[in-house]
Amino acid sequence: MIHRVAQIGAVGLVVALLGLLVVNLVRSNGGDVAREVDRGEIVLAPTFTRPRVDVDGTLSLESLRGKVVVLNFWQSYCPPCEREAPDLVLASKRWADKDVVFVGIDVQDLRGKAREFLERFEITYPNVADSGQLVGRYGVTGYPETFFIDRQGRVVPPHIVGPATQEDLDEGIRKALASA
Repeated sequence: MIHRVAQIGAVGLVVALLGLLVVNLVRSNGGDVAREVDRGEIVLAPTFTRPRVDVDGTLSLESLRGKVVVLNFWQSYCPPCEREAPDLVLASKRWADKDVVFVGIDVQDLRGKAREFLERFEITYPNVADSGQLVGRYGVTGYPETFFIDRQGRVVPPHIVGPATQEDLDEGIRKALASA
């Protein structure tokens, strides 16, 4: 009995320490982006160069400067991400000729599972892999989450937590296009 209590206590301590580590990681890596955007502020987008999931090579956010970027954080085993995927695909095609680029951020997935997800939903826009650094830098708290980056490389409101609808995506893109 005492051994069992000690095990439970040890597990609780490890979970608490992990929680503190995550909070400190988010704070130290500029994880206030989501919070600031949710308050209506416009903030500089944390830049990145990450390995592609869909093809070989890397993608840099800087390479997309001058375009509006719809940044969507997702995971292949996330049911809300599955519900959202068809809307993202439709919106990406509808906005493609208007200097709007969709970029998926696949978080902590096996590459094979991520590629299966992309194929199943016929996702053709660029997708990169993230092992957690971007999640911390952007302040992502769940999946899916979507951010809108204007032509100057700034994150503008709204920030969507949960599955985005066509209307949500259109509103965010229009605001990013209108941002001066």
